[in-house]
Amino acid sequence: MLHHKLQELEAELAAAEQSRRNLDSLTPECTGMFDYIEADIELKLAAKVPKDWKGWICYRRQNKSLLVLRGKAFREGTFSATYRAGFDIPQGADSITEYQRGFDVSPPQELDHLLINFGIDGDKLRVFIWYGENIAAYKLIFAADLDDEPQHQISDLIVEACTWIAKRPKHQTLEEFLKAREV
Repeated sequence: MLHHKLQELEAELAAAEQSRRNLDSLTPECTGMFDYIEADIELKLAAKVPKDWKGWICYRRQNKSLLVLRGKAFREGTFSATYRAGFDIPQGADSITEYQRGFDVSPPQELDHLLINFGIDGDKLRVFIWYGENIAAYKLIFAADLDDEPQHQISDLIVEACTWIAKRPKHQTLEEFLKAREV
Protein backbone atom coordinates (compact mmCIF):
# COMPACT_ATOMS: atom_id res chain seq x y z
CA MET A 1 0.00 0.00 0.00
CA LEU A 2 2.77 2.43 0.92
CA HIS A 3 4.63 1.61 -2.29
CA HIS A 4 1.48 2.31 -4.33
CA LYS A 5 0.93 5.67 -2.58
CA LEU A 6 4.57 6.66 -3.18
CA GLN A 7 4.24 5.76 -6.87
CA GLU A 8 1.12 7.96 -7.12
CA LEU A 9 3.00 10.80 -5.44
CA GLU A 10 5.93 10.46 -7.85
CA ALA A 11 3.57 10.39 -10.85
CA GLU A 12 1.82 13.51 -9.59
CA LEU A 13 5.14 15.33 -9.05
CA ALA A 14 6.29 14.36 -12.55
CA ALA A 15 3.02 15.61 -14.06
CA ALA A 16 3.28 18.88 -12.14
CA GLU A 17 6.81 19.33 -13.48
CA GLN A 18 5.64 18.62 -17.04
CA SER A 19 2.78 21.09 -16.77
CA ARG A 20 5.21 23.74 -15.46
CA ARG A 21 7.07 23.39 -18.74
CA ASN A 22 4.35 25.57 -20.12
CA LEU A 23 3.93 26.67 -23.66
CA ASP A 24 4.74 30.21 -24.72
CA SER A 25 1.38 30.26 -26.44
CA LEU A 26 -1.38 27.75 -26.96
CA THR A 27 -1.03 25.61 -30.06
CA PRO A 28 -4.03 25.11 -32.35
CA GLU A 29 -4.45 21.63 -30.80
CA CYS A 30 -4.66 23.15 -27.31
CA THR A 31 -7.11 25.81 -28.41
CA GLY A 32 -9.18 23.14 -30.15
CA MET A 33 -9.23 21.05 -26.96
CA PHE A 34 -10.42 24.05 -24.92
CA ASP A 35 -13.08 24.83 -27.55
CA TYR A 36 -14.26 21.21 -27.41
CA ILE A 37 -14.56 21.25 -23.61
CA GLU A 38 -16.29 24.64 -23.58
CA ALA A 39 -18.80 23.41 -26.17
CA ASP A 40 -19.47 20.33 -24.01
CA ILE A 41 -20.08 22.42 -20.89
CA GLU A 42 -22.03 25.01 -22.92
CA LEU A 43 -21.98 27.88 -20.40
CA LYS A 44 -19.10 30.20 -19.70
CA LEU A 45 -18.57 32.55 -16.81
CA ALA A 46 -20.64 35.74 -17.33
CA ALA A 47 -22.98 34.13 -19.92
CA LYS A 48 -26.64 35.17 -19.89
CA VAL A 49 -28.78 32.63 -18.03
CA PRO A 50 -32.38 32.30 -16.74
CA LYS A 51 -33.20 33.83 -13.36
CA ASP A 52 -33.21 30.55 -11.40
CA TRP A 53 -30.32 28.84 -13.22
CA LYS A 54 -27.75 26.69 -11.38
CA GLY A 55 -25.21 24.45 -13.06
CA TRP A 56 -21.67 24.10 -14.36
CA ILE A 57 -19.63 26.85 -15.99
CA CYS A 58 -16.16 27.09 -17.43
CA TYR A 59 -13.77 29.90 -18.20
CA ARG A 60 -10.24 30.38 -19.44
CA ARG A 61 -7.59 31.89 -17.25
CA GLN A 62 -4.86 34.12 -18.60
CA ASN A 63 -2.22 31.56 -17.65
CA LYS A 64 -3.50 29.25 -20.40
CA SER A 65 -5.73 27.02 -18.30
CA LEU A 66 -9.44 26.24 -18.31
CA LEU A 67 -11.53 25.89 -15.15
CA VAL A 68 -14.79 24.01 -14.61
CA LEU A 69 -16.90 24.74 -11.51
CA ARG A 70 -20.41 25.28 -10.15
CA GLY A 71 -22.24 28.45 -11.08
CA LYS A 72 -25.53 30.18 -10.46
CA ALA A 73 -27.48 33.15 -11.79
CA PHE A 74 -26.88 36.69 -10.56
CA ARG A 75 -28.80 39.81 -11.56
CA GLU A 76 -26.69 41.98 -13.85
CA GLY A 77 -27.70 45.24 -12.18
CA THR A 78 -30.07 46.45 -9.52
CA PHE A 79 -33.00 47.03 -11.87
CA SER A 80 -31.96 44.74 -14.71
CA ALA A 81 -33.99 41.80 -15.93
CA THR A 82 -30.79 40.15 -17.22
CA TYR A 83 -29.05 37.42 -15.24
CA ARG A 84 -25.52 36.13 -15.76
CA ALA A 85 -23.65 33.01 -14.63
CA GLY A 86 -21.21 33.58 -11.76
CA PHE A 87 -19.50 31.41 -9.18
CA ASP A 88 -21.90 29.53 -6.90
CA ILE A 89 -20.89 31.50 -3.79
CA PRO A 90 -22.58 34.48 -2.10
CA GLN A 91 -20.21 37.02 -3.71
CA GLY A 92 -20.39 35.25 -7.09
CA ALA A 93 -21.51 38.43 -8.88
CA ASP A 94 -18.01 39.82 -8.30
CA SER A 95 -16.56 37.00 -10.43
CA ILE A 96 -18.72 38.16 -13.35
CA THR A 97 -17.59 41.78 -13.05
CA GLU A 98 -13.91 40.86 -12.72
CA TYR A 99 -14.09 38.48 -15.67
CA GLN A 100 -15.85 41.03 -17.89
CA ARG A 101 -13.17 43.59 -17.04
CA GLY A 102 -10.47 41.20 -18.23
CA PHE A 103 -8.95 40.33 -14.85
CA ASP A 104 -7.40 36.90 -14.25
CA VAL A 105 -10.14 35.44 -12.04
CA SER A 106 -9.00 32.82 -9.51
CA PRO A 107 -11.35 30.01 -8.54
CA PRO A 108 -12.76 30.49 -5.04
CA GLN A 109 -11.54 28.21 -2.26
CA GLU A 110 -15.14 27.42 -1.33
CA LEU A 111 -15.79 25.63 -4.63
CA ASP A 112 -14.24 22.36 -5.73
CA HIS A 113 -13.18 22.74 -9.34
CA LEU A 114 -11.33 21.15 -12.22
CA LEU A 115 -8.36 22.82 -13.89
CA ILE A 116 -7.27 21.76 -17.38
CA ASN A 117 -3.88 22.78 -18.73
CA PHE A 118 -1.08 21.65 -21.03
CA GLY A 119 2.59 20.83 -20.72
CA ILE A 120 5.44 19.45 -22.74
CA ASP A 121 7.07 16.08 -22.08
CA GLY A 122 10.03 15.75 -24.43
CA ASP A 123 8.48 16.36 -27.83
CA LYS A 124 4.96 15.35 -26.74
CA LEU A 125 2.23 17.84 -25.90
CA ARG A 126 0.19 16.62 -22.93
CA VAL A 127 -3.15 17.61 -21.42
CA PHE A 128 -3.66 17.48 -17.66
CA ILE A 129 -6.80 17.63 -15.53
CA TRP A 130 -6.38 18.61 -11.89
CA TYR A 131 -8.84 18.60 -9.00
CA GLY A 132 -8.82 21.66 -6.76
CA GLU A 133 -10.29 21.57 -3.27
CA ASN A 134 -10.02 24.33 -0.65
CA ILE A 135 -6.40 25.35 -0.11
CA ALA A 136 -5.02 21.84 -0.70
CA ALA A 137 -2.58 21.35 -3.56
CA TYR A 138 -4.10 20.35 -6.88
CA LYS A 139 -4.44 16.59 -7.38
CA LEU A 140 -3.76 15.17 -10.82
CA ILE A 141 -6.71 13.06 -11.99
CA PHE A 142 -5.90 12.69 -15.70
CA ALA A 143 -2.96 13.04 -18.10
CA ALA A 144 -2.74 12.11 -21.77
CA ASP A 145 -0.83 12.91 -24.94
CA LEU A 146 -2.81 15.18 -27.26
CA ASP A 147 -1.72 12.97 -30.17
CA ASP A 148 -3.93 10.23 -28.70
CA GLU A 149 -7.02 12.46 -29.20
CA PRO A 150 -8.38 12.08 -25.64
CA GLN A 151 -11.49 14.28 -26.14
CA HIS A 152 -14.01 11.57 -25.33
CA GLN A 153 -12.03 10.38 -22.31
CA ILE A 154 -11.86 13.97 -21.08
CA SER A 155 -15.60 14.51 -21.58
CA ASP A 156 -16.41 11.33 -19.66
CA LEU A 157 -13.97 12.22 -16.88
CA ILE A 158 -15.35 15.74 -16.49
CA VAL A 159 -18.91 14.37 -16.22
CA GLU A 160 -17.85 11.79 -13.63
CA ALA A 161 -15.76 14.28 -11.62
CA CYS A 162 -18.56 16.88 -11.64
CA THR A 163 -21.02 14.18 -10.53
CA TRP A 164 -18.76 13.35 -7.60
CA ILE A 165 -18.28 17.04 -6.73
CA ALA A 166 -22.05 17.62 -6.75
CA LYS A 167 -22.75 14.60 -4.52
CA ARG A 168 -19.54 14.84 -2.46
CA PRO A 169 -19.76 11.40 -0.80
CA LYS A 170 -17.95 11.30 2.55
CA HIS A 171 -16.90 7.65 2.20
CA GLN A 172 -15.00 8.01 -1.07
CA THR A 173 -12.38 10.35 -2.54
CA LEU A 174 -12.61 11.56 -6.12
CA GLU A 175 -9.68 9.34 -7.10
CA GLU A 176 -11.37 6.27 -5.59
CA PHE A 177 -14.64 7.17 -7.31
CA LEU A 178 -12.96 7.54 -10.71
CA LYS A 179 -11.02 4.27 -10.31
CA ALA A 180 -14.23 2.42 -9.34
CA ARG A 181 -15.98 3.83 -12.42
CA GLU A 182 -12.91 3.10 -14.60
CA VAL A 183 -12.86 6.54 -16.20
